[in-house]
Order: sequence, then C-alpha cells, then structure tokens
Amino acid sequence: MARPAGLGYAALRTGLPLAGGLPRSQRVVYIAVPAVLYLAVVLFVVFWPVPVDRPVEGSLARLLVWLHGHGVPGWFDYGLVEWLANVAMFVPWGAFGAIMLAPRRWWLVVLSALLASTAIETAQLVLLSARFASLTDIAANTLGAILGVLLCAVTFPAVVTSVRRRYGTGASPSS
Repeated sequence: MARPAGLGYAALRTGLPLAGGLPRSQRVVYIAVPAVLYLAVVLFVVFWPVPVDRPVEGSLARLLVWLHGHGVPGWFDYGLVEWLANVAMFVPWGAFGAIMLAPRRWWLVVLSALLASTAIETAQLVLLSARFASLTDIAANTLGAILGVLLCAVTFPAVVTSVRRRYGTGASPSS
C-alpha cells in the first residue's frame, strides 16, 4: 500500500502541511468540518451578551474555596481559571492551523489568533456592554494558539506513525 505523502515526520522535514497527504474528502471530514464547528462555538462564546461563566460563577467560587481548603494554593483563583479558559479556547485554533498549513507558515496561525482575539476584544468593548475587553485575554488566546501549534508539531507525527504501524503501512518515524 502506498504511503500518503506529507504526513508525519516527513511533513515536518519537507515543509508540507501535516494533513497535506490526506485525500481531500478526508481533509473535509476530519479537519474542515470540526474546524468550522469549533469556530461556531468560539463565536457563540465570545459574542454571548453576558459573560458565559455567569451561570456557574457561584459554583466555581464554591469549588475554589473547597480546593483552597484542600491544599490548592490561593493563587489558583477565579482570575487564573478564567485566564486558563482563554488559553484553552484557542488551543484548537493553533492545532487546526498547524494541521492545515505548512510549518514555514505556522507564524500565520499565531498572527491570525492575535488579530482574531484583538477583533473579538474590540467588538466586546464596543458592542457588548456586559462584557469586558482585556489585553490579558488577547495574550491568553495567542498563547493558546501557540500551544496548539506546538502540540501538533510534537504529537501529530507520532500519531501518524503509530496508526501506520498498527494498520500495516510500514512507515517509520524516520521516513
């Protein structure tokens, strides 16, 4: 069975997109559709008229009090949880971008996250009176995209190699 070009370690070495060797139909099903769904969720979250954590704010506060009572340091507070949520929200942005673009263009993924996050925060400032625009959210979102890119760079080649070995395509990490 012929091995698709552009996947795994070879993609990183040759500068092709990580998913470049997948047939178009598989790229649509496994990458484009989930990416569009992810973007729809992000738009829903960031343009909801009130902070999306408002319904769980009390529960989160109680959980943090409980965690602090069980040895979690006080610096692990609501602000940090919110910041980490902003980081986590943009990890898929970076991952989808890394999968779709060649490694030499991954800087565009980070730039697009920075610009999108800046646009989101600006829109929240101008359009949504109950939301709060924040430079730290922009930094957190951009960091999330960077982590998504790095996560793909590290894990995607190993996953592809593992799948190939399992299903007998004979690829090795050096190919």
